[in-house]
Amino acid sequence: MRSTWLVVLALVAGCDGIDLGEIVPSHAARTRITPEPPGAHCPQGGQTVHSGLDLDDDGVLDDGEVTATEYACTTVLAYSQQEPEGLHCEHGGRAVRTGPDTDADGQLDDGEVTATEYVCATAIPDVLVRTRQVPPGEKCPNGGQVSHAGRDVDGNGLLDDVEISREVYGCMEPAPVLARVLALAQPPPGCEQTGALLEAGVDVDEDGVFDDAEARTSVRMCMAPEAVLLLLRPEPAGTRCPTGGTSVGAGLDLTGDAKLSANEVLVTAYVCQPTATYEGTYQVRDAADLAALQAISHIRGGLDINGTDLSQVVLPGLVSVEGSLSISGNPALTRVELMGLRSVSEAVVITSNDSLDVLTLGPPGPIPEHVLRIGTDLKLELNAQLGTLFGLSAVSPRRDLKVSRNTRLAGGPALPYVQELSGSFTFQENSAMKSLLTFGNLQKVEGDVSIYNNWTLSSLAGLEQLKTVGGHFRIEANDALESVAALSKLERVVGSLQVASNRSLRVLELSRLEHAGYMSVEGNYGLETVGPMPLLESVDTMLTLTFNPKLVEVSGAPSLRNVGNVLNLADNPLLTDLSGFSQLVSLRYLWVVRNGALTSLTQLRALRELNGLVVQENPELVRLDLDGLVQVSGHFNVTDNPKLPGCLATSLATGVYTGPATEFAIERNADTACGP
Repeated sequence: MRSTWLVVLALVAGCDGIDLGEIVPSHAARTRITPEPPGAHCPQGGQTVHSGLDLDDDGVLDDGEVTATEYACTTVLAYSQQEPEGLHCEHGGRAVRTGPDTDADGQLDDGEVTATEYVCATAIPDVLVRTRQVPPGEKCPNGGQVSHAGRDVDGNGLLDDVEISREVYGCMEPAPVLARVLALAQPPPGCEQTGALLEAGVDVDEDGVFDDAEARTSVRMCMAPEAVLLLLRPEPAGTRCPTGGTSVGAGLDLTGDAKLSANEVLVTAYVCQPTATYEGTYQVRDAADLAALQAISHIRGGLDINGTDLSQVVLPGLVSVEGSLSISGNPALTRVELMGLRSVSEAVVITSNDSLDVLTLGPPGPIPEHVLRIGTDLKLELNAQLGTLFGLSAVSPRRDLKVSRNTRLAGGPALPYVQELSGSFTFQENSAMKSLLTFGNLQKVEGDVSIYNNWTLSSLAGLEQLKTVGGHFRIEANDALESVAALSKLERVVGSLQVASNRSLRVLELSRLEHAGYMSVEGNYGLETVGPMPLLESVDTMLTLTFNPKLVEVSGAPSLRNVGNVLNLADNPLLTDLSGFSQLVSLRYLWVVRNGALTSLTQLRALRELNGLVVQENPELVRLDLDGLVQVSGHFNVTDNPKLPGCLATSLATGVYTGPATEFAIERNADTACGP
């Protein structure tokens, strides 16, 4: 390189002349070029050109030697083309491809494309969604995609930035799959002696422990749990798992090699890997919010679709909601389809959707491809146009199930996975429902069962498998109910059994009932017979038969020996037969009041001791005949029985009453002599 020489003139103090200084060579001018990432200087990236003098003459332009910086930015080109209906755009759209013009020919070649963004049409007019992949980073540590949605205000078929009203990141979250086998208290339908539950899910917190909230799918099996082996295999992308996942096979070791082969698998559950996970609760307020949700398969939080003007909610790719699913107060909503849904960790609430007539949660059909596990409650209420539960055949709520005030609901096929509830079952004011066939596999409810104000319900058909109610069982104000014969397997009601105000009920027969905490039969206008109840042994607190105007007999309870507190027979004007109490030994209080046709209490002669006896206002009563009674210790009241000789009451009291005089009354009975 040619050197450049400079002449340096110096002024020397104290001298009158000019001194010609030393002639020295200059330093070389150099440049350094580095890549410039996309940012403020170059939106699409490019190169940075640094320049300056090589002051230390080492042949390298150091940072401290830079005196000027320029940027050479890459030109990014884009083109769009029609995108057919398919994987990227369900309803078609456009694919917008972008990349740097590396050869500077002014055209974007296929090899220069670095990103593709899909601008998709939706089922909602004028609403567009555009999606693109995002690399691993702050928003999505493992990468994912971002969706933008909004209305195409200018009608150009492209969603411009100013038209975007919702941005949604869906992040990939790979995690290992766990599985377990649990014993079932009751064998599933179709299993003769034993049953087990296969559960599988994603180890979200990656602690190696299967938490209840991590379950994503379950299958009931006719196998002893201790004999079940598991086989986990990759599941390729397909109809079972759109983006792939894991198949969890369960079976028995038929070859004795202590491992499960593919040929030994008897049932299979599928855990699908999410295509994209949204972090937090997702609120749908309008059509754009719903459109942006299309690409999300897993919501780590709740999904709220409340108070919108949407007419349809169709989300075929949604697989899991870790919070609650709420679809409420949408007056124009006619259709909800979430066919891919496998798990909702908390409650599903579908309420107050006045126009809703199509509801599908999970796969439809009598034998669904997979179960929709609901961690807590399923509530269907005030959906005035909902006519069937056909689309709910996959649901399996764990706690409460409430079907209330759906005025057109007429039933549907069985919900095979509704077998046990740890909470309550409520069926209320569904005025078009004639039977409960939908719930034909329900075996156990640990809380309350309430069936009331269903005006056309003529049968409890569908509850044939119900054995145990852990709380109260209320059957009330079902005007068309004629029989409870469908409760043919009901064995135990821990709380109260209340049968009240069912105007058409003729016979109350519970052939397998063994125990009830409390029993009340009240105000059933057409009821003629209570019984048979051949296995009923005890009622813990009170047994009440009151205000049944056509009740004639209580019969067929040969095993009933104990009522813990009160037997109350009141206001049954035709009651004459009490043979159902013929073996009743233990009781604290007996009340017999205003039973117009009752002539004798002889069928209660097995009673031994009472704290209190009240026999009052029974106009046809002529005899007591409580021959087995040996003691009444609290109060004795026999009054206003116009045909009962008072002396019979006095004779009985003389032999058995040991209580205070202030609690004793024998008044206004017949003056007829008792004879020798």
